[in-house]
Amino acid sequence: MTRIDPKQIDALLEGPGAAPIPAASAAPAAATRQVASAPVVGSPEITIDDFAKIDLRIARIVNAEQVIGADKLIRLTLDLGDARHRTVFAGIKSAYRPEELVGRLTAVVANLAPRKMKFGVSEGMVLAASGDAPGIYLLSPDSGAQPGMRIK
Repeated sequence: MTRIDPKQIDALLEGPGAAPIPAASAAPAAATRQVASAPVVGSPEITIDDFAKIDLRIARIVNAEQVIGADKLIRLTLDLGDARHRTVFAGIKSAYRPEELVGRLTAVVANLAPRKMKFGVSEGMVLAASGDAPGIYLLSPDSGAQPGMRIK
């Protein structure tokens, strides 16, 4: 065990604007700093202004089809309530059959820059949950939500 210098504790409590921590040994001090500043969910923190740039919307899946030659992708045609349909390629083939997706509401990142892919251009991203265990779960809004509604 290594003794913790009281100056290190004071510096941690003062926050990121504090003076650098003089370390007794490099490894324990580095480990202490990593734990103290690690984001809760494992991703870098963003500001509310960063989050406000993301346009999350409700979309209705009007068509879904297998992508020939793709192991994970389903081509979705989405209605975001703006009189035009968008194509989105989603890596959800292992969890869903295309026919069970048609008519379903889901959440989508509407202002994601279009991305040219091998199979076409994807014009957004549907939101799904996954974890360490197998499974992909499309996010679905509560009843009453309509295509085009903004998620806030």
